[in-house]
Amino acid sequence: MMAENVSKFLNSFLISLFCALPVYADNSPSQTLLKNVHVFDGVSAKRIENANVLIEGNIIKNISTDPIDATGATVIDGGGRTLMPGLTDTHVHLAYTSIDQMSMVTGHASYGYVRSTVDAKDMLMRGITSVRDMGATYSALRGLLMKA
Repeated sequence: MMAENVSKFLNSFLISLFCALPVYADNSPSQTLLKNVHVFDGVSAKRIENANVLIEGNIIKNISTDPIDATGATVIDGGGRTLMPGLTDTHVHLAYTSIDQMSMVTGHASYGYVRSTVDAKDMLMRGITSVRDMGATYSALRGLLMKA
């Protein structure tokens, strides 16, 4: 009984240790430098023209019209496009966005769930980063995602 408890403790300790290793393995977040972008922050009336944006991990660290020295950073040329916060759509029906009515009536119920993942990706590529899906039931899809 004592050996079994020690074994359980050691297994738990090793699992905890290996789960924590990635946290300590790299203390410096990756850097990405966006060059040649116009920045609309959603607060100011005007865009910041011809800007450089330094991102560390998931945090914007610096926005400047002057060059930013970021040795080792991944550099992306924005090509003069506008960088802005993500948009929110507060009334969508993802399961029925791009399905014709006949497919909804005669098709398999899960087709709407599968198709909704494609529609969600398309919305993300248009700059919509948050949605409120009205009246959808994704319990079957959520169950599949939780198992993955």
